[in-house]
Amino acid sequence: MARGQGSQNEWQRQAAAAARAREWEERARERAVREAEKERKRLHQLRMTEQVDQDNEQLEASVQQLRSILESGLSRPARINLRALRRTFKAPELKLGDLAQASPKPTWDQYAPNPPGPISRFFGGEARYEDRRRWAEAALQKALEEHAEQERQRQQTISQLKRDHAERVDAEAKQVARHNRSVEALAGQLDERQKDAVEKYLRQVIKATPIPASFPRRLALTFSPRADQVVLQVELPPKSVVPMVSSYRYLPTKDEVRPTARQAKEAGSLYRAIISQVALLYIRDLFAGDPKLRTVAFNGHVQALNPGTGENEFPCIISLNVEREDFPQDANLRKVELAACVRHLNAIVSAHPYELEPIEPILDFDLSKFSFVEGFDAVSTLDARPDLMEMSPTNFEHLVREIFVAQGAEGWTTEQSNDDGVDAVIAKRTPLMGGLSIVQAKRWSKVVGISHVRELAGAMEEKRAGWGILVTTSWFTPKCWDKAREHGRMELIDGDRLVYLIKEHLGKDVLIGIKDRPAARRNQPQSGR
Repeated sequence: MARGQGSQNEWQRQAAAAARAREWEERARERAVREAEKERKRLHQLRMTEQVDQDNEQLEASVQQLRSILESGLSRPARINLRALRRTFKAPELKLGDLAQASPKPTWDQYAPNPPGPISRFFGGEARYEDRRRWAEAALQKALEEHAEQERQRQQTISQLKRDHAERVDAEAKQVARHNRSVEALAGQLDERQKDAVEKYLRQVIKATPIPASFPRRLALTFSPRADQVVLQVELPPKSVVPMVSSYRYLPTKDEVRPTARQAKEAGSLYRAIISQVALLYIRDLFAGDPKLRTVAFNGHVQALNPGTGENEFPCIISLNVEREDFPQDANLRKVELAACVRHLNAIVSAHPYELEPIEPILDFDLSKFSFVEGFDAVSTLDARPDLMEMSPTNFEHLVREIFVAQGAEGWTTEQSNDDGVDAVIAKRTPLMGGLSIVQAKRWSKVVGISHVRELAGAMEEKRAGWGILVTTSWFTPKCWDKAREHGRMELIDGDRLVYLIKEHLGKDVLIGIKDRPAARRNQPQSGR
């Protein structure tokens, strides 16, 4: 009985030990699962943190690229050496390959049978040898004929290949010669400041300007040979180029990546910096690419959707008109503060460019209307159209008056002896917008300086005129355009626009026969009627 009780106790002890072992194993498995899950979470959080760090680095790199557009662009020359584009023609060698060598001519040794020996001759070998020799002679003759035909075909093929090669060489040589002639012609026309050649060259300069690949490349460009001035209209990048996120942050407790929005003020400041850099870099490349260029006018536009009308618009948000001597050299341009630089250059920048608030450009650009009219520099002896430079001052003033009369205004020319700086008076008798305008007409061949704009302002004040219009057959310095814009009630009409207005409103084709562009002196031009 005691032995049975002891066996039962032993069994219970073993069962309890087994249960404890199973419990320990279960706890060990649970600990292993928890440790594995903990390690998985740790590695996941580490990967997420690394990914966020990488995203932040990429974000910072993209912003840095946007901030360094100008600095990066200054590291390369903008001028294109056209004559370096000449090609040197080297005729390619004609390679005949296997055709270069004729195949070996068949010989008797290749076909000759072995002569019979003494024993063979005794058993009729001589007759068999003669049979084999006749067969070998026939085979050799056939092989020689086939070889001759192959050689004839080879020579014929070589002759055709040589003719084809000569034709290709001649065509390529002519193509290279045409290319070199076009390069020389363009270089010569560029030296002569021919309008089409200068525009073609400057488009190549602008095409090479290193702006980010995501930026639009749409532009329009026109050149005035008389003033050595270019007007460039460029599509600027949309405001979406500014990253809306300033940084990313990983929240381990929520296992999520949370972006931090870029503040509106910072986004606006960055966008203003972008468009300022683009404008400065384009202007720099134009001046650097063409050392003879005196003035660059730049209008930067952007594609935008008007939320009120739902229509696509193309507002101008930055405009400059810069003389070469006012534009910083590369060494100084690297050190400028963008806002101060564009302010120094008298740029007009939208007060809120990030909101695409439009501005009025300093110089209008409309290739279908106010472009520099082709033929403007033609000499009168080479053209049957009337030359404004040959008109008398009085007739020229009457012609200017007729332009405004044709637009529905009333106009009078003043007496020559006592006009107080006024050549014509224009009145438009309409409610609210009607009023008196005074006109100064200058039939000049030299540049018009800022002193004449100040003179017009004084005449407006004295005559209490609501508007002042300065018309010339020549052109204005950038300071004139700046002064007129600051005044707010002036209109400047240079020779290019005058030719267009006469054609549009009077239906007359005219030219302005100014043979040579003068070397205008800044603010103190040598002018004369």
